[in-house]
Amino acid sequence: MTLSNEQIEQVNLDELISNLKKEDEQYAGLSKRMQYIYWIMSLIFIFVIVIQIVGKCHVVDIIGNFCFLFAMLIFGFLFKYYYREYKYVDYSQPTLVMLKKAASRYKPFQLKTLLSVLSLLLVDAGLSLNSSLGFKFIWIQVFYLGIVVLATIIGLLVWRVRYKPIRDATLSLIREIDGENNARGFEH
Repeated sequence: MTLSNEQIEQVNLDELISNLKKEDEQYAGLSKRMQYIYWIMSLIFIFVIVIQIVGKCHVVDIIGNFCFLFAMLIFGFLFKYYYREYKYVDYSQPTLVMLKKAASRYKPFQLKTLLSVLSLLLVDAGLSLNSSLGFKFIWIQVFYLGIVVLATIIGLLVWRVRYKPIRDATLSLIREIDGENNARGFEH
């Protein structure tokens, strides 16, 4: 039995949608867990800040912990957004619309990434300002920025192995559908 191009595309589309649903569900679960971790960390920093204010600690240390608090809150809200984005994907939309949204969801760098960068800078400021940690400014920058770069590289490798094939398949189907739509437009 041989399959026509339309049947092959349908098999590929069904398999892709199945993979998207599985990955969206896993990413939503991860985002939900990360969201809870950041909310808990936010509460811990609120508690620490209150203790520091009552204990009349150095203002710089308090400001440093406010930087940590704001970073945790930003990450918490960011993961809340990701949870909602991945948990409530509407697969009943027209195929092309659904595929374009999926391709956008699985881009490695998005505008939302800037919020992560802001949070990372706030953590850096918190580490730098918090003198109670006893680290020198230069060593903080070297180690922290090194860890951020390493984490980014690992994240991109994970994306390349796990999510890039899904995104590539999605973009390929988008091109095929757009090509068919363009060809149909010339028939009329």
